[in-house]
Amino acid sequence: METSADASAPPAARLPHDVWAVSLVSLFSDWSYEMILPVLPFFLALVLHASPAEIGAVEGAAVLAQSLAQWYAGVRVAHRPDRRFRGSAGYATTTAAHGLIALAPTWPVVAALRSVGWAGRGIRLPIKQAILADASGPAHRGRAFGLEQALDSTGAILGTAVAVGFVLSEGLSAFRSIFAVSVLPGLVAVLGFSLWVRDRSAGVASAPVPDAAGAPPQEPAQLPRSFVPFLVVGGLFGFGFFNILLVLLAVGDRFIATPGLGEVAAIVLALLVYLVYNLVSALGGYPSGQMADRFPGLALIAGSYLLFAAVDGLLVLGGGIPGGVAVFVVAGFQVSLVTVAQSAWLGRQVPPALRGTAFGVFGAVQGFASLAGSVVVGLLWTAVSPDAGFALSGVVCVLATALLLVLVPREPAAAP
Repeated sequence: METSADASAPPAARLPHDVWAVSLVSLFSDWSYEMILPVLPFFLALVLHASPAEIGAVEGAAVLAQSLAQWYAGVRVAHRPDRRFRGSAGYATTTAAHGLIALAPTWPVVAALRSVGWAGRGIRLPIKQAILADASGPAHRGRAFGLEQALDSTGAILGTAVAVGFVLSEGLSAFRSIFAVSVLPGLVAVLGFSLWVRDRSAGVASAPVPDAAGAPPQEPAQLPRSFVPFLVVGGLFGFGFFNILLVLLAVGDRFIATPGLGEVAAIVLALLVYLVYNLVSALGGYPSGQMADRFPGLALIAGSYLLFAAVDGLLVLGGGIPGGVAVFVVAGFQVSLVTVAQSAWLGRQVPPALRGTAFGVFGAVQGFASLAGSVVVGLLWTAVSPDAGFALSGVVCVLATALLLVLVPREPAAAP
């Protein structure tokens, strides 16, 4: 039976040290790579003269690399006593690879560097999530993930704002400078994960402990019976949850087509709307965690799935600049809610020794599905129209919502 969390759960100020440490690291990490992500499609198209299909290949390769690394890290790394060191290496890999894009002469080089950088992200994600879940008690696990999401998105705001400043001052020649400067906050994230995070539960709560038959707990049979249907439904939603850069491209195309807007002005406007997306995500992070603690069941996850269907609806409706802003406002809150709600639910349902495995496998499956969905949306965009892809995504999200409520059994939370 699903019950509400304890009303006496602590506010953010009294969350454990490691929750704050990981959240601050996320701020600097997102500051680094969110300087790059929103301008990368424009750099590829306008400087390296990549086609839309080639831009899609760059992001597709990166998502594939992240998903493979996330699966590996969840099963093999996230429960190890040395996971903090391995997480630091993941942050360092992302920072170095993205900084080197400043020297890239062609789009295949960018694709290789993005893939290496996102593989580093795939290594550290299940480690970070397992540390957050282990450090927080069941009554405030949602708040822990909510704080991390809020500071993560705050870093994205800072990164996007810096990118906007560079483009305003240097125009299209700013891209390589942005990539080089992104290394600075990335280095703070690397040092922060190495020095600020204590991870005192490593080798204790998250270490694999053999069961009576001697089988290691990270085997699928040891996961709760709710995990597999949740994994399947989460993968289906991931297919509908296409890459946010496609949303940015759709809105950016509309801005470029707006009479009176030059190319640079349209790019700056698109970046500012993306900044709004991150601002809404930051503001929604901690309240999403509070809701996840108060309503720890599946209803909040279902609501987050339906919100992305609403994003699809707004994309189909269009509406010029006001419509573009509305899309990113709803998408910003949606990504905050779905990230926190899914993570908090997994953190509650999965026993401590298996959390790294669960986070890694779930993230990898959802990543693979999102990659496939992004490819399908892109193909429909080219062969039919952008609206055809957005409509398909909306239908998939509604279907995933229904199956979530029907197929995933309600189970009591696992041990803290």
